[in-house]
Amino acid sequence: KKMDEYASLLQKRDAVEDLNRLASELLELDDKRPEAWVVLSLYHYVRHDNEKAIAFADKAISLDTRHAFSHRVKGSILLADNAPEKAAASFFHANELSRDVASYEGLVECYLARQQYKEAVCMAREAIEIAPRDCRAVTLVGLALSHAKPDEGRDRAKLAFEKALRLDSGALRPLLALVDMHMQERDYETCVKLLERGKEGLSEAHVMHSNLDMLETRLGEVYTLNESYMEAITCFHSAKSLNPDNLEAQRGLERLEKMVKGLDPDEPGETEIAEDQNTNESNSNHGMSGHPY
Repeated sequence: KKMDEYASLLQKRDAVEDLNRLASELLELDDKRPEAWVVLSLYHYVRHDNEKAIAFADKAISLDTRHAFSHRVKGSILLADNAPEKAAASFFHANELSRDVASYEGLVECYLARQQYKEAVCMAREAIEIAPRDCRAVTLVGLALSHAKPDEGRDRAKLAFEKALRLDSGALRPLLALVDMHMQERDYETCVKLLERGKEGLSEAHVMHSNLDMLETRLGEVYTLNESYMEAITCFHSAKSLNPDNLEAQRGLERLEKMVKGLDPDEPGETEIAEDQNTNESNSNHGMSGHPY
C-alpha cells in the first residue's frame, strides 16, 4: 500500500528518473511480483508512451490479478488514451478488490467523459458513503454536479467544493474547480481571494513548491483577464522564481507582452516553439537507463 502511494506521488510529480530508479530496484528485488511492473508502467505513462504503459500494467496484473493498484493504473492510462469505457472496467475491477476513493475518482471521470452524468453523480455519492470526511470524495460530488446540471447544479457544486476546502485547505482540485466556476462568471475578485487563500493553505500544509507556482500562475491569468497587468506580471515572475521550468508562467508573460504591444496574444511564441522542439527530441532520444525495458 505504501509503495502504491509513493509511486502515485512520483507519477503526479512527473518524476521520470525516480520512477526509473524505483522500477529498477524492485525488478532486482523480485521480478515475479506486480509492484515492479506497475511502477514500470507508471514510468512509461509519465513519458506519454501509453502503449508500453498498458503492456506493463497487464504484466503486473498477470502476476497478481488481485493487485488493485495495477487495475487502477491501467484505468488511468486507458482514460488518458481516450478509452473511457475500457478504463471504467479497470476502475470497477480495482474497486471490487479494494474500495478506494482513487478508484471512484477514475469512475467519475470516465462517466463524465462519456457524458453519463447521472452515473457520475451516483459514483460520487458512493465515494461519500465510504469516505464522508475525505476531501477527494466531496470534490467528486462537486465535479459531478457541475457537469450533470450546469444551470441548477452550479450552486450545489460550489458548496461541495467549499466543503472540500474546509476539510483540506491545501487541496488543489476543489480550489481550481471553484476558481474556474467563478472565472466563467467573470467574478475575478472572488478568484483572487480563493487563490490567495489557497496559497496560504499550501504554506500551512508545507506542500511542494511546484503547487505554489501553479497557483501563482493561475493568479496571473486571473489578473490578466481582469486587465490588472502589473499584478499579473508580478505573479508570473513569482511563479518562475519558484519554478524556472514553469512554461505556463512564461506563456503568460509572453501573452502580456504581446497585448501591451497591441499584437495577437494567441500567436505562437518562443515558448510554444521551444516546447514542440523539446517534445520531439524527448520522444526520439529519451531512453530508459538501468535496464532494457
